[in-house]
Amino acid sequence: MGTRIFRTVVNVVVLAALASCLFLLAARAYGFGKAVFDEREGTAKSPRTVRFVLKEGNTVSQVADILEEEGFIDSSLVFIVQKYFYDSELVPGEYRLNTNMTGKMILDILSGA
Repeated sequence: MGTRIFRTVVNVVVLAALASCLFLLAARAYGFGKAVFDEREGTAKSPRTVRFVLKEGNTVSQVADILEEEGFIDSSLVFIVQKYFYDSELVPGEYRLNTNMTGKMILDILSGA
């Protein structure tokens, strides 16, 4: 009898842990999807415009890391996903980027659109 109760308690605890993990995973997935598809233009009180040079051979990962370091985007991973989702091609050149731009706006500019 004691073993059966112990197994039942263990099963309930395991199911509760799995349900919690599933909930946390769903919340993170929702947040990531929202970051990719529901961007808002920045609201910086003193936005800055900067010259950005996209060199031949730069990978999307390198560009995303630079943009994140410079404060143009919040997440390099979100930018990379957006690049592939919007099927953007990064075109080498010199561009002017503003800190209030969304990732999609930056992709449009860097693809020559």
